[in-house]
Amino acid sequence: MELKDFMNSLADTPVPKQDAEYVELEKQYEEKFGHIVPREMLPPSIKIDDIKKAMIDCIESGNGDILKVLNVEINDKYFY
Repeated sequence: MELKDFMNSLADTPVPKQDAEYVELEKQYEEKFGHIVPREMLPPSIKIDDIKKAMIDCIESGNGDILKVLNVEINDKYFY
């Protein structure tokens, strides 16, 4: 495959649809707590539905510590 063919195949790849509910919840979370959900700090095993539930819990409770709600521990030795 030539580079041109590869680039064309990338251009032809459909863009995945955004989860409108997730986008709205993240907007509400950011407005309430002043920052977005730190997804780069979450293990890949946490599903989007779990993140959405955690955002709802945080927004309703007024507690923005989503890492604690998701039981994610961050320390110097390892993540999760």
